[in-house]
Amino acid sequence: MQSWTGEMWQAALIGLVVGVIIGYLLLRLTKGSVKKQVKTEAELQQVKNELGTQKQQLEKHFAESAELLKTLAQDYQKLYRHLASSSTAMLPELADKALFTQNLIVHNNEPDENTAQNKDGQPRDYSEGSSGILKAEK
Repeated sequence: MQSWTGEMWQAALIGLVVGVIIGYLLLRLTKGSVKKQVKTEAELQQVKNELGTQKQQLEKHFAESAELLKTLAQDYQKLYRHLASSSTAMLPELADKALFTQNLIVHNNEPDENTAQNKDGQPRDYSEGSSGILKAEK
């Protein structure tokens, strides 16, 4: 075996110091990115949780709103029926004028009278007559 001289010990020591410095710098650089990655993942998870909570609140809100609108429509139908029956009972002389007719109440199963349909039952996809620039002047 060969004995180490002072220059060899000096080169080894310099290599060790340079290796420690490079290792420290690499650790410092990667540690920051790891922290950022962990922080970003935590923020992402928090945003996902908030989004899920918000989605549940929206679903609950719209379900409750739909139920309230349904109740409101039913109450208006009850009010209309009450007014119709009361008008015939209290004003028998106007019974032939039909102030309140039952065909005005639209049930969920029946189609609306205002929908544009031709005699074949097919919906029309055009307007009555011409309109716009090509409209005939009268």
